[in-house]
Amino acid sequence: MRTKGGRRGVVFVSLARGLGGSTRSLATVLGLLDSEVTKVLAAPSDGTYIDYVLKHGLIDEHVVLWNSKSQHNWRAKRVTAALRLAIWARRNRARISAIHANGPEEVNVAGPAALVAGVPLVVWIHAYEVSPWVRRLGPVWRRLLRRRHVRWAAVSGVARRVLTESLMADEDDVEIVSNPIDPADVRADHRAQSQQVTVGFIGTAEERKGFQMLPDVVEALTDIPLHWALYTNEFSRDAEQQEVVWDRLRAQPPERVSFPGKVEDVREAYARCDIVFCPSTKESFCRVAAEAMINGVPVVASELEPLRDLLGDENAGLLFPPGDAAAAAAAISRLAADPELRERLGAEGRRRASAFEPAHVVRQLSRLYGIDAAPVNTHA
Repeated sequence: MRTKGGRRGVVFVSLARGLGGSTRSLATVLGLLDSEVTKVLAAPSDGTYIDYVLKHGLIDEHVVLWNSKSQHNWRAKRVTAALRLAIWARRNRARISAIHANGPEEVNVAGPAALVAGVPLVVWIHAYEVSPWVRRLGPVWRRLLRRRHVRWAAVSGVARRVLTESLMADEDDVEIVSNPIDPADVRADHRAQSQQVTVGFIGTAEERKGFQMLPDVVEALTDIPLHWALYTNEFSRDAEQQEVVWDRLRAQPPERVSFPGKVEDVREAYARCDIVFCPSTKESFCRVAAEAMINGVPVVASELEPLRDLLGDENAGLLFPPGDAAAAAAAISRLAADPELRERLGAEGRRRASAFEPAHVVRQLSRLYGIDAAPVNTHA
């Protein structure tokens, strides 16, 4: 492990292969963390996330937890990864300031490494629920980690409750550290001009994101001139269950519904959207809603606690009861017919988006790592 100026290395443990909300947030931290801090990512050998990190030069070293050719099941992979990282951390303990676990699943891999290296473990929770495996091991880790310094953080109140329900930590021990969103990564330089209002769905085509609601909402609004742009694809965990949903959407005329697909550069999506639709059934934060706010695009979203916290009481968007397609359609219709309301909600969204300011989040995490480092830049 290469270090810069002594014991100022942080090991970031992330098991996700994809480029989702939690991994995008971690990528932002990696990009803005003090350049004098050595950044080591412990992650699988491949996937869109590690490809993104390497492409943008965000880390100094990659510790491979497992490779794509591994035939082990998920549980065996985690056990092997924990052993591999513990051995690596023991050998490099003199150079490590802290180990960062990017979720509850990651604690099972990062925990042994923190114990054998004798360094603090920082756990940053983005999850809206925990697996039975985490619930079983939570009390065990609580007993083991009390002998070491462990610092808990969560992106929202929902994520904080995930920690307390897993019996890893008490609520008072968990600091709220929001997802950082760098405007330079998500804010479109210009907005596409069109006489037709465009409603965007951005993200994965999964049940927890409310994708199955789209046909009912689209069909309920055929009497007004709307265009729907679906920035998603069929390759999701719920692909088989969503076949009927896709068939109904494809039955719509192309001038009504378009399928640009998932884009790596989300600025392309926000440049086209006048309204962003977030019909999620489960969330711990909702990065899409936050990105829309940074772009000044009003949001129509399920009234889940994290979304209500982001948007306020009709401050940056309109809320509807989760799963209620008629109410969602009414909210979209209201916004589509009122450009002044869209402008007002969008402006308030920009103001509220200061809560996701990356430099502040990086300072919070740096303090938890015990390195008291300043961000490299803030893209103000």
